[in-house]
Amino acid sequence: MKLSQLIGLVLLTSISYSQTQDSIALSFLQKIKATTNDSVKINLELQLANRTRFFDIDTSRTIVNNVLETLKHKGSQSYYYKKQKAKALNYLGMFDWQQDKTDEALYHYFGALDICEAIQDSTGLGLTLHNLGMFYRTQKDYTKSKQYFRKAITIRESLKSVTDLAVSYHMLANTYYNNKQNDSSLIYINKVKALPISKRREATVNGTMAAIHYASGALDKAMGIYKENIAIFKAVNDQTELSISHSNTAFLYTALKDNDVALPHLDSAIFIAEKLKDRDLLVGQYSNRSSLYRKQKRYAEALDDYKIYKAYYDSINDTKKAKRITALELSHKFEKEKLADHLTIENEATMHKLYFLLFVLTVLMSVIILWLYRKNTKNKLEKEQLGKLRTELELLTQEKELKRAVVENSLRQEVLHNTLGRIKNIIKLEDSKKRKIELQSLFATLLSEKTEVDATSFQDYLNKVCRNFKVTLNTQFPQFTEKEKQILCFMTLDLNTTEISKLLNTTVSAIKSIRHRIRKKLSLDSNKDIIEFIANRNDDIDLKSRQVSGFR
Repeated sequence: MKLSQLIGLVLLTSISYSQTQDSIALSFLQKIKATTNDSVKINLELQLANRTRFFDIDTSRTIVNNVLETLKHKGSQSYYYKKQKAKALNYLGMFDWQQDKTDEALYHYFGALDICEAIQDSTGLGLTLHNLGMFYRTQKDYTKSKQYFRKAITIRESLKSVTDLAVSYHMLANTYYNNKQNDSSLIYINKVKALPISKRREATVNGTMAAIHYASGALDKAMGIYKENIAIFKAVNDQTELSISHSNTAFLYTALKDNDVALPHLDSAIFIAEKLKDRDLLVGQYSNRSSLYRKQKRYAEALDDYKIYKAYYDSINDTKKAKRITALELSHKFEKEKLADHLTIENEATMHKLYFLLFVLTVLMSVIILWLYRKNTKNKLEKEQLGKLRTELELLTQEKELKRAVVENSLRQEVLHNTLGRIKNIIKLEDSKKRKIELQSLFATLLSEKTEVDATSFQDYLNKVCRNFKVTLNTQFPQFTEKEKQILCFMTLDLNTTEISKLLNTTVSAIKSIRHRIRKKLSLDSNKDIIEFIANRNDDIDLKSRQVSGFR
């Protein structure tokens, strides 16, 4: 829709209302016409739609559809435009909800919810959750309504958005009132009043307070609030709340048996609601006026109003519509769960490939380095240069493979980064014995990062690298259990308590307890190294054995 057409629509809408509203609408329109920036224009158009929704929803809908059409043609994937699209869908959901287009409202709300969750827009998420709370309150599903309002309140409290928070507090108070929980309703009414709120918000909160006064029998207090609200909502041109205030005032006069005064208020309420096309308001208002006509013995008019009431009631309480709402909810939930399951399966498959790749590369590295070490015994300098050259070539190959694996699964970046760092440090070691120990430690550490370790393969590896040490333990230290011997073997690989606990799939405290028992059996202080003590004792035994043999 062209801008000139949009201006014409809003002016036609505003002409029946106050000059103040005209000036506000014209102010937005002048700003829209003056700007050439698409981002600014879209934001201004949404503000204009939000302003006009209080007195003409159809015009607001036209403006929002114009914004969505602009966003569609731009095809932008930026955060800002996605945020504006979510806001526009929220507005369409509100218009649909107010005009009893239930299926469309839920569809638009779920669309906004998906966008806000994807881009992590807290403000938009708070608005969408609040609107879903309003939607389910209209459907009289108070349990879901409260859940969505509480979620919205949690977000809005963290954002410290006073205006938005006041709205959510108030609507939750109304939900408790509708569910006949007046004490809980009063708690949230007082929360609203504790905030620095506008005159309009204060009037709507007082409307809920008046309903509670009526329920408790304080009709005079309720009447005073409703009459004051009529004046306030006329001043701010909030047609929805004005219609509600007229309905409530008529209801009180009916309760006081003053039907002649009640009827003009009902007429005003219906006139405004018809303009707004608000079925939820109209169903109750036509029912009340039909009852009022019957009391005045105006039976023909009572019958006409009853027929209109019944038509609205049947359209709102359509059982097929309720089933469609449930179907929409299930469809939205199923699609989200299906996507989550798909991502989980892909993640697990990628992680398994990464684990296998790391294992193969580590074994291959160990074999190559060992082969280079044994082959180059004739010329040490040449051996070291050749070993470093081949290792660097292997590292380049491995680094490419690892980077490719990281792209497939960013969750394992830290593991790959640490592995490459340790391999580079191992290459720099001059001492072959230290290099061998570090390689064994690296291999064991990589195994400890796996979610599932092959017990047989790992035990074979442990028997191989700790063969001599296990012989020493079996012959010289029979007091140790198999578990204690296993822990000691891990300690010879220079693994710390945390790494050992991962390998054995147990807790750090359990490993510490076993180490404590080992020290106790050796009568060894905590400041002494266990492995060094065992090695020294074994050396002493070998020395004594050689001395005895020489003496003979």
